[in-house]
Amino acid sequence: MASVIYILQYVAFFCWLCSSILVATGLAGLLYKPKRKMRRAENVEYVIVSIANHKVEKTLTACIAHTKQKLGKRPIVLVDEESELIPNLKANSLVVVPSSYRRDLVGKGRAINYFIETEVKPDKWYAFVDDDNLILDDSFLYEIPYYEERGYVAMNAVLVPRKGRSKLTYCMDFIRYFDDLTTYRLSTGLLKRAILGLHGELLTVKGSTLREIGYNSRTIVEDFHFASQLVQRGYKTWQSATKVSIKSPNSLCDLMRQRGRWYIGILNDLKHCPLSMKLLVGVRVVLWSFGIFGSWALSPLWPFWGWFPLAIPGAIYYWTVYLYGVWKLRKPHYLFLIPLFGIFEAVSVFVGLRQKGKGFVVIAKD
Repeated sequence: MASVIYILQYVAFFCWLCSSILVATGLAGLLYKPKRKMRRAENVEYVIVSIANHKVEKTLTACIAHTKQKLGKRPIVLVDEESELIPNLKANSLVVVPSSYRRDLVGKGRAINYFIETEVKPDKWYAFVDDDNLILDDSFLYEIPYYEERGYVAMNAVLVPRKGRSKLTYCMDFIRYFDDLTTYRLSTGLLKRAILGLHGELLTVKGSTLREIGYNSRTIVEDFHFASQLVQRGYKTWQSATKVSIKSPNSLCDLMRQRGRWYIGILNDLKHCPLSMKLLVGVRVVLWSFGIFGSWALSPLWPFWGWFPLAIPGAIYYWTVYLYGVWKLRKPHYLFLIPLFGIFEAVSVFVGLRQKGKGFVVIAKD
């Protein structure tokens, strides 16, 4: 028994040490500030990609209306031929993916690949918007002219959670906001390379690059795969000052299914990535895989280990994230649930393993 406790101690210590190194390195991302021009880009199309069924009807309708109002241009709505809401969407600029098209591809990536093959123009920029996204400002439109002149081909925005049905997942989702301000800002912005991947939310890409790379690989993490192709070719990216509101999953089960899809998808795609991504993302996948050992799930063993699990920067970072989430929620009693948040994130690994082979997992947002 003593030997098992001894082994678990060092597995946990490895997790927290690597986490702290990533956190400390990621803080350099705070130095990055995107550049912009005085003029606004006009060669931009907004593409809302949706499963368009009744589980997302309200969310999709709000997204279309908000995008049109905020950016002053009608978005393109990209759906599959079998989508339930097509009759309701005919007043919009609609692109329908035929059911017969490329059945070897799956999910959102299949739809985007059809759009690239049939609609994309090389000299335009395309901003892909998920059906729960609300773009909060238009800073990226003033950034595009600056970065286009300098040969950049893609950008991501900063994700900000908004509350769905679950207060718990809203608090937990602030990890995405803080990661965008640190590690992703370091990668996509300061280093100009998407070596940690890209979000699908307001992923904005030059048309010529979309046509060159495409989304023609079978993957359930299509935006991560696309990022790996950008890195492989040495293409430059930036992170926008624009913030995008994303609706948090409606239940803890949905959050773990979402995270589980990311885990399995990245794990499967990692072998196709360039070396820099294999190393950096590989460390994150290992931490994700063994995160349960560094979480509060093993807190009964801490007296045997001393107090180091709570004293290093990684722990401080996660507590800061979750404390901020609770503060935004304005529900102080959620402070007592914070020790469980890391356990839930770690358990998503096992949920992902159970989902393996089930294809693209879509969670309801209405």
